[in-house]
Amino acid sequence: MPSFSFKMRGFAAANRDVKFELVEESTGTKIERKPFRDGSLTVRDLNPGFYQLKVIHPNLINPIDQRRIRLYPQKQPTVVHIPVPEDLFKDSPLRDIPDVDLTPIQQAATKSAEMVKPLSPKAPGEVIRSNDWNMLVDAVSDLSNAVLELTNLVSPRGHDHPEIAEKIAEVQGNLIRFSEAYGKSLLELQREIEMANLKKNVEDTLDAAEASNEVRERVINRVKEMEEISQTNTILFTQKLASTGSFLLAQVNEMAVAKGDQADAFISKEAVQKTMQMANLYAETGPVVNAEQEINTYRKSSAATGGSKFTGAVGNTTSKGGIK
Repeated sequence: MPSFSFKMRGFAAANRDVKFELVEESTGTKIERKPFRDGSLTVRDLNPGFYQLKVIHPNLINPIDQRRIRLYPQKQPTVVHIPVPEDLFKDSPLRDIPDVDLTPIQQAATKSAEMVKPLSPKAPGEVIRSNDWNMLVDAVSDLSNAVLELTNLVSPRGHDHPEIAEKIAEVQGNLIRFSEAYGKSLLELQREIEMANLKKNVEDTLDAAEASNEVRERVINRVKEMEEISQTNTILFTQKLASTGSFLLAQVNEMAVAKGDQADAFISKEAVQKTMQMANLYAETGPVVNAEQEINTYRKSSAATGGSKFTGAVGNTTSKGGIK
């Protein structure tokens, strides 16, 4: 009987309380399981077909993941990656700046007052002894030190220059806007190169599999969807990229099954290997929250597939009339 192999990737702390719900569409049979602490779960002895998957965590209102998945009639488990973004569980409070502790200053001032209190009843012409004088000096010294410490804690040194502050804020704003615009355009270029290479490898894989027009159209359209959302934010794009990676792995697996005795020869082809490596990296990485992490994913993809992607991307686009 075939089986599912679920692998959670991302925020490992969520693995402890997660619950998987699987509902077989044909019979309505519901299965509930909890994964191991590493986020892995294998559900065996299932009927092949379509299932409704829901991944639930008690701390969240909405499921971590909810989708329709297919179990293929094969010996090896059908792998399903579940990305778990850390930001789902992150609620960053405002930075707490503790109040200045003025207790030592209050204690020093109180002590100074207590030291000089015995000297207040002195009458005119009464002798001031050396002990009295020393006590007065010590009290004034302690009080002056306390006042000095108070000015360091609650009073700014010098004075502000609003005109300089405004100019610095203006220059800083210009730099931020420039870096954001440049970083966004660079990221979009990285995405275009990545998707161009992915599309080329996918097309070569489909050719090697001698895929039908229906399968070819379904797979190519999924890659085109990634090209169409290349200007969205990092979280949405990488979320879609991770699900596309899982989709491509399932499709390649299905093509291999269809090849029968030629499955090993099909899998060993260079284009198929590159497609699987890229798809597996996308699925394993899952959604990321900033551009630096996304670009790092593309660096890993280049290292996994070997060589620079720019030449392949240029060749793939120029053959169709130039880079867009």
